[in-house]
Amino acid sequence: MTLPSRIVFASNNTAKTADVAKFFKLYGIELVNYRELIPAQDFPPESTDDQALNARIKAQFIHTLLPTEYVLADDSGMFLRAFPERFGLTTAREFKALGLATVAAENQYVQDLYATRDDHTAYMAAIFVLITPDQQTLTVEGRGGVAVSPESRGQFGKGLDTIFLTETGKTIAELTVAEQLNYHHRGRATKRLLAKLQDEDIIWQANGHDLTQETGIIYGVLNVSPESFYNGEHVGGVTVSIAQATQQLADGADVVEVGGQTTRPGFVPLTPEAEIARIVPVIQGIKKTHPYAVVAVDTYKYEVMVAAIEAGADIINDVNGFTDDPRKLSLMAATNVGLLTMFNPRDQELSVDIAADMVAWFRENLASLEAAGIQRERIALDPGVGYSKNSDVYQDLAMMQAVGSLTTFKRPVMTAVSNKGWAKFLFDLPKDERSDLSLVAATEMYRLGAKVLRVHDVKSARQMTSFVELLKNAH
Repeated sequence: MTLPSRIVFASNNTAKTADVAKFFKLYGIELVNYRELIPAQDFPPESTDDQALNARIKAQFIHTLLPTEYVLADDSGMFLRAFPERFGLTTAREFKALGLATVAAENQYVQDLYATRDDHTAYMAAIFVLITPDQQTLTVEGRGGVAVSPESRGQFGKGLDTIFLTETGKTIAELTVAEQLNYHHRGRATKRLLAKLQDEDIIWQANGHDLTQETGIIYGVLNVSPESFYNGEHVGGVTVSIAQATQQLADGADVVEVGGQTTRPGFVPLTPEAEIARIVPVIQGIKKTHPYAVVAVDTYKYEVMVAAIEAGADIINDVNGFTDDPRKLSLMAATNVGLLTMFNPRDQELSVDIAADMVAWFRENLASLEAAGIQRERIALDPGVGYSKNSDVYQDLAMMQAVGSLTTFKRPVMTAVSNKGWAKFLFDLPKDERSDLSLVAATEMYRLGAKVLRVHDVKSARQMTSFVELLKNAH
């Protein structure tokens, strides 16, 4: 479906209209408040515990008055994890009941609640309901994990935007509009809505997190393996690793992947015990410092998977595709963690039609995972560039080109080409000079449909994916 040039917003809140309009403007869509087209209306009574119902009521009400328009309504809530009984959908009403007349008073009230808590986490949730001229109703949710700052920050924005810290470590008010598109609850709802309008709404479910790929899923590599082909010499202790994870989140990572065992060609396997000793303290440290962060673990060992999940890992990345050990299937079926399953033909010859080989393998692999009771929504695909039996640069290039064929599975597809050996073979680039070429390759694979970027340079990848999507939709 072609994106509309105009959407009518069903809201009596001028500030909310401006907040939502800035996201649609990035896509060349004008968001018009309904009051510019018809007189102000009294909306029907709202529910106090159902966001989707509230948004649907408002959208349907205005759509009956403007039946030829795309009509959008929003219902947003603030959910304080440490105080589930205090807030939620009734936030604004509760502030009013408390007699909090100013923004500063509302902020101070929230900060006082959290003053004696170690866990400062919360989340903002936005439900968008869009009714189209042909009577379709689309419903999406955007959720932003936040922490409550002890003080107001930010040069623009109002209200709670100045005390809620996003995954980047900045408050909502300190983010640019493009950054808010990725980290603001309404920004994320906007992306999902436009993806659904274009039949591109693909979700990767990972341990309670919904990762969506409308502007890419940036998957930061955090090596804790000194043997790693890239930056292994920079591996430090737990404190250093947590600091590196913090920086990746600040640069725009959606996922931080902890890897304790390299799988570079010719690697020497670690014992499960040694790998667990490397990764578990790092996983626990990241989760303690950033409770909202999505943490992945790169491992092919069953025992390590068990320990990682117990430590709080949200995604398991298995270069063997989870089907080499039946215990893995039972483990994954009994959890809600996400799976990254990889095509790994190191023990087989590839045919002249690499795309067909990949499609056939993933068709069989997905069937095995689903037969074990693992929902398809939890699975993402890695084409395994660099893992073929007789790998050379031309085979790597063919695998990169073939990623578009994997979009038929309607699952997120990974591009994992960052700083790998193909850049050396082609242009004789040492590992610390491959980042620019890696980004070019990732951009091309992204445009082919591989929208999970496993990268070392998180900031550049985030900027690239956001720009490509905004450019694609500009008009």
